[in-house]
Amino acid sequence: MALHPASAADPEEVSAVGDEGSVVESLDELVVIGTRTEQRWIDAAGTTLHADSEDLLRTGSQDLSGFAKYDPTVSLPFDFSSGDGAFGYGQSGYGSINIRGVEGNRIAIELDGIRQPPQYVSTSFDMGSGDGAGGIGRDYFDPAMFDLVEVLKGGASALYGSDALGGVVTFSTPDPESMLTGRNAGGLVRTQYFSANESIAGQVGGAVKKGNTSIMLLYAGRHGEETANNGLIPPNPADFTSNSALLKAEHVQGDHTFRLALEMFEREGFSDVRSAVSSQFTLFDDYVYNDQLLDRQRASLKWQWTPRSAWVDQLDSHVYWQHAGTVSENDSASKPLDFGTGPIPGTERTRQQRISFDTDIMGVSSVARRDFGSGRVTHLGMAGIDLSLESGANRFTRLDSGMEDDQNRTSVAPTDTTRAGVFLQDEIKVDEKWFITPGLRLDWQGINPDPNQAYLDRLAELGNYGQKPPTDYENLSISPRLNLAWKPVEIVQWYGTYAHGVRNPTAEELSMIFDHPNAGGGAAGTMTIPNPSLEEEQSDAFELGFKSEGKAGRFQASVFYTHYKDFIENGVDTGERDDMGRVIVTTVNRGEAEIYGFEFGGMLDGSYIHDKAEGWQIGLSTGKSIGNNITDDVPLNSIEPWKTAGFIGYEDPEGRFGARLSGIYTAEVKRVDDTTNQSEFFRPPAWFTLDLAAWWEPTETVAIHAGFNNILDEKYWTWGTVRRGNGHLGGDATTDRTTAPGRNFSVSITKTF
Repeated sequence: MALHPASAADPEEVSAVGDEGSVVESLDELVVIGTRTEQRWIDAAGTTLHADSEDLLRTGSQDLSGFAKYDPTVSLPFDFSSGDGAFGYGQSGYGSINIRGVEGNRIAIELDGIRQPPQYVSTSFDMGSGDGAGGIGRDYFDPAMFDLVEVLKGGASALYGSDALGGVVTFSTPDPESMLTGRNAGGLVRTQYFSANESIAGQVGGAVKKGNTSIMLLYAGRHGEETANNGLIPPNPADFTSNSALLKAEHVQGDHTFRLALEMFEREGFSDVRSAVSSQFTLFDDYVYNDQLLDRQRASLKWQWTPRSAWVDQLDSHVYWQHAGTVSENDSASKPLDFGTGPIPGTERTRQQRISFDTDIMGVSSVARRDFGSGRVTHLGMAGIDLSLESGANRFTRLDSGMEDDQNRTSVAPTDTTRAGVFLQDEIKVDEKWFITPGLRLDWQGINPDPNQAYLDRLAELGNYGQKPPTDYENLSISPRLNLAWKPVEIVQWYGTYAHGVRNPTAEELSMIFDHPNAGGGAAGTMTIPNPSLEEEQSDAFELGFKSEGKAGRFQASVFYTHYKDFIENGVDTGERDDMGRVIVTTVNRGEAEIYGFEFGGMLDGSYIHDKAEGWQIGLSTGKSIGNNITDDVPLNSIEPWKTAGFIGYEDPEGRFGARLSGIYTAEVKRVDDTTNQSEFFRPPAWFTLDLAAWWEPTETVAIHAGFNNILDEKYWTWGTVRRGNGHLGGDATTDRTTAPGRNFSVSITKTF
């Protein structure tokens, strides 16, 4: 549970406050992600994180990680640009979302109900370290476009299908009404500055309504440089520019509502990868430049029907299309040979390299809801279907003066992935005190590779270690879920949950081929070969918890345990070597794992203690996870250290201004499995930071937000960042280059009309 204050109002008029710790005056906060139906926070079983657009503003969020800054069990590992002299890849940024120690493709991510692309790891060169740095991540967003972020912690395959093994993250974009607020026209203009990466961001948007039709257009732009650190070794110089645009139209006709959405996102980035040039192992000691382009476009149409008929109260249907792509281009060169008589022209080595991944998905979903029952027992039944077709392709081109050119090299076979899911859920209420919610989902997934000649050529290069062309993968899975809750009084809930989770292997994991030189400078290295025999991962998650929400504030405590089996592990040494001496590695279903821990959080409203303390709030949130690889009897490196966050804040009862002083303490990293690394992992020491956020609304249409982060200028490292670099960050990277930013600030001004 993140810091999550509540007002001193009665439960029926509670002031919803974002889990980020910012106060937002509204009626009951509604949680959707836990059951795919709207519920008050006090009624929703399980642990969730909830942050709306105002929360992100008040915490000065400059990137995707902002929504989880003060949550003790959710984090976003950051991938720095490379220190690898053989493959100087660019900065991937926030490539993953970690929930209670589970990350990567074990977390389902949706934007407005659309599944987001998988995390590609075949170019990460670091399979043993939490999916590795440098792979293609899942950050295709500008946080300024979010209206709401929700996180469900723990397995949720019964509702969201494969990939929801460790949790679900849903992003929602604004609708026209968020700007109209009951009027016929409205809009906003906003400008922001963030000193941590010297970035400037701006948003402009407007909405109009005529009759039963409303239209909204929103644009967000951002330009900045590399994120500063707090060490002696500076970060690699970089700059980026992003553009996002969203068009939404809504039309209401009787009991039918139609919502059209068109969206585009594009981010271009450049890195001068000096860490690769100065690496202990480098092929290119003159320069390594990297250009990256990420883009995403989507079109969707939603239809909501509320007939209140005998068989359905509400039917929500959704048809969509989305394209997401990324291109990484490297330009590298070595210095010419010099034997003391001066550089010898023509002896320098140059390389131009281009890697691209494209993912297209189209799908349709429909969910029907029906209330029934009377007296002591009532039901809210729900049934739904999800159908989608996803296509993925990878291309690789390399022109190198020191080796044979690769004009059409493919690491992953072009593949179509078909998903079909059917799910049922019944929220049963007994005597307004007992809540029983069983759920069941049936999923079929088919992965159908269509190897092109480039991929078949790669297979042939493997020689005796080659495989037959990849075959079709099919799997049918059943995912049950059960929530039990007891509310002895209106403001208290005790709950228990069980959820079975599944994750099918990705097309990449089934057909991946990748070779990489020895990061220690040797002539050999590793060769990754495909494994078409992979099976699904499975998990069984249990959670017990307590919630309370009333005049005193909001409190929650929970304990959880999850058992995983058939974990898919990348980069497993087969014990074999090829004719060149390269280590043969592959991807396998390997053993069992477990993760368990606890969370506790709460906020005390000052007015509950004394009338003169109205507007004051104090909060605390803490959480710890412990993870074990049961098969090998070693810790899981994806587990974040124990984290505690607290705050004291004041908000003017009339809503004109407010301020909050927040602190974060993270314990020393101790439990580490060094066998997955090329050397002993750097273990970040404990750290403590203080942040101050303030806001002021001088008029009803103008809002100013300011934040001062890391006021104490603490030098610290986040475990999720340093563990992902492995040998590819180079030299002293983990001791200085990967430090988090020192003292920094942000400011924003918003004008609404």
